[in-house]
Amino acid sequence: MIKFKYISLALTFSILFSSCETNDASANSKNTASSEIDFDADFTQDLYEKIMKASEDSVTFSQQQLIDFLKTANPEEVKNGNSYESELLFESIECDCLDQMSLSYDENQDAFILGIYEETYVEDMDWCPESAYQFSFGVKNQKAINVSFEFLAG
Repeated sequence: MIKFKYISLALTFSILFSSCETNDASANSKNTASSEIDFDADFTQDLYEKIMKASEDSVTFSQQQLIDFLKTANPEEVKNGNSYESELLFESIECDCLDQMSLSYDENQDAFILGIYEETYVEDMDWCPESAYQFSFGVKNQKAINVSFEFLAG
């Protein structure tokens, strides 16, 4: 009977200890490394090419403008509900037509949403007609996936 109690006690402790989380850095780093997202220049170049293809080359912002915008965004913060927005000028001429880029995350789609608000200067009318569109994209192995042109108004 005493042997049975010792065996039961030993089994209980082994189950308890095996189910506890480990503090071993190597065990935790495997999951983190594979899920980390970095909006670096290589990723942004890949994304820009896919955005151009999805929009049939109709975007007016440059690859460098996208790189500059995305390098300010922390992908994990965006996935946790934060968004980023920036005003800039897509045109190469000096004018008062300011454009905007925004980045957010849609949990339902499991995708980042790149919003574009554009004011294009029309010189002979001295006017800035507006348009808005957005792209959604996922990230897998540091590559943009499922890039799609979502919305256009203007």
